[in-house]
Amino acid sequence: MNRLESIKLSQAMATAAALAALLGAVTAQGAEKIETRDNWTETFAVSGHDPFFELSNVWGDVRVRPGPDGNITVKITEHRSAPDQARYDRSLEALKLRTDAGPEIISMYVGGPDRHNWQHSNRCRGCRVHYQFDITVPVATRLDVSTVNDGRIDIQGVTGIVTAGNVNGPISISGLYDCTALNNVNGEVKLSFARAPAQDCEIETINGDVILDMPDGAGLDVAMDLFNGKMKSDLPIDPLALPASVRHTQANGRHQYQIEQPAGVRIAGGGPRFTISSMNGDIRIRRSQ
Repeated sequence: MNRLESIKLSQAMATAAALAALLGAVTAQGAEKIETRDNWTETFAVSGHDPFFELSNVWGDVRVRPGPDGNITVKITEHRSAPDQARYDRSLEALKLRTDAGPEIISMYVGGPDRHNWQHSNRCRGCRVHYQFDITVPVATRLDVSTVNDGRIDIQGVTGIVTAGNVNGPISISGLYDCTALNNVNGEVKLSFARAPAQDCEIETINGDVILDMPDGAGLDVAMDLFNGKMKSDLPIDPLALPASVRHTQANGRHQYQIEQPAGVRIAGGGPRFTISSMNGDIRIRRSQ
């Protein structure tokens, strides 16, 4: 499973848990709802030039800004609710903020003991924990951050490689150097590069535009897949021939081969390859102001 597929799988499981929670809220009408609010700050000492920070949220915003070297600071605002006391108590385990901290890697996620098994969350129907994360990291920190519902991904001024995902909300990254995979479902992906990108990146959204603000001298080779949308560019574009790919599947003793031929364009003389797809949205390439 590649990085993009892993992001999609995690988001799909989180979405299933969120839908189960909403269903439970409907079936729990008449019960006494329990709500609590809290906020706190966690600070982690990190070493190395480019530490790695990972966060997987379910409800709420993720905001990242650069800070001093040597520490990653996470300010957390929590709003927890459940239809009754029993399920509130259950949510403390099923929807817990969990942390694994090392000298160069900080990993945080919301969920049960097994982050890839959402059965714990599904057993807490109607439970919800909205987390607002405000994070400061050393400027070269590598990031892998995601949220699912009622949240934004907002990153500014971090020069490390970025991976990010969202399901219902936008992804906005400014001062970007490089990305690996940016995946969304319902929301735009907006990137503003501080320099010409140096490595390939995959960008995907189902319902939303993909907007790239490029500095002078930056170029890209783009493999694009648009269903209901078009490409608009302030930068010069030339056609780019891309090789076809063949996907082989086998079911019930039958072999099937699917040939895919992406459309390609070379922007401003070319550069790293960006694979960009949107089901219902445009690709817009703009010159940075």
